[in-house]
Amino acid sequence: MKNPIISFQKLAFISVSLLIASCSSNPTPQQETPSTTPPASSDLMKEAPAYDATKIDPSAPVTDITLDAVGNTMDEMKYDKTEIKVKAGSTVKLKLVNKASDASMEHNFVLIQEGTADKVAADGLKAGKDNNFVSPSPDVLVHTAVIGPGKEIEISFPAPAAGTYDFICTYPGHYSKMRGKFIVE
Repeated sequence: MKNPIISFQKLAFISVSLLIASCSSNPTPQQETPSTTPPASSDLMKEAPAYDATKIDPSAPVTDITLDAVGNTMDEMKYDKTEIKVKAGSTVKLKLVNKASDASMEHNFVLIQEGTADKVAADGLKAGKDNNFVSPSPDVLVHTAVIGPGKEIEISFPAPAAGTYDFICTYPGHYSKMRGKFIVE
């Protein structure tokens, strides 16, 4: 006859092993039960597609804007407008005119996410002249090339989603004075 204590120990070991296995933190798919908790709101919201400045709707109304860069010194330089309003769904046709005559007054137009001017300008310095002082960034929606005094440049782009954006000149040292609000209604 077998020793009853050894059989009891084996039974206890098997029971404890089964208990530990059933409480494992890595349940098998068959052990999962459907959650009755609704998904988090972030799971319900789809991320908006990124803005694409090349997706111009040929049937959209066109808003013509002329933005003059004026002044021949760092103290005088500015855009002639500090606020631009456009309608959502429109195509923006923007002409930047550099009215300066001093050779150091080179300018561009950079449309950016609101509140990102410091970062975009700093990144633009790193990007350098070959990149028009504009670094690739999701904060930059659209931009012109840098133009010299007496020059003009024109760009067309779809108005971004309704909201408020900033526009700046990213030529070194200019963004603190050459800036404005771009409002899409």
